[in-house]
Amino acid sequence: MLEILSQIKTDISKLDRRAIAALVYAAAGLTGIFYLKKPEVADAFFGVNSFSNPADNNLKSLVWWVGIVTIFYFIIPAAIVKFHWKADLKDFGLQFSIENGFWKVLAGCVALMLPLTYLMSLTSGFAAKYPFLQIYNGEPYIGQTLLIWELIYFLQFFGLEFFFRGFLVHSLKPSLGLYSIFVMTVPYCMIHFGKPPAETIAAIVAGIFLGWLSYRNGSIWIGLILHCTVAFSMDILALFNKGLLI
Repeated sequence: MLEILSQIKTDISKLDRRAIAALVYAAAGLTGIFYLKKPEVADAFFGVNSFSNPADNNLKSLVWWVGIVTIFYFIIPAAIVKFHWKADLKDFGLQFSIENGFWKVLAGCVALMLPLTYLMSLTSGFAAKYPFLQIYNGEPYIGQTLLIWELIYFLQFFGLEFFFRGFLVHSLKPSLGLYSIFVMTVPYCMIHFGKPPAETIAAIVAGIFLGWLSYRNGSIWIGLILHCTVAFSMDILALFNKGLLI
């Protein structure tokens, strides 16, 4: 038994501790999000039932979801980087300097994705899924509630991009190199399970491409802009196609 424990200790000592910490946290963080994001958990936490049984709209439950993912996607990983690893967040995708050529990449991606987003918004699967915001009391979708939701939605994307393309890619980069992009893409694809199949498949391509952008440029900002542009366009186009913008 002691020999086995000694061997385990020897094997672990050879590993990149930062990479292992990032991967173990990824498993724990995604587990936390999966179980805590549910509106029933918010009801139990606050002692109410308005999250799972909203009267006017589901904004409260969406705020709870974004709050949970922000904690696990950004706050905890950022704390690990700053206080445990004593590292600079700029080295984990938050650099503001972007090489000139990458802006052309962004423009090309937006030009490519917007027509595809429009076509996808016409399908029943995407129309049923988006937007996440649901209004039940007859209030027009174009208004304060939708604006609040989109701002909160963008916060969620910041946390998501930081976690996958910042924290994971750059934690694994020293030991795995370019393989860090593909390791990150596996859980990134899996969080799309339950969404339309086309979106889940597209997440594989997007995960690799956005991961490469961060890997090469040291920044998540281009990926964040692209992600938010597509998401906002999908919400508006889905509402338009359902006749809910009037």
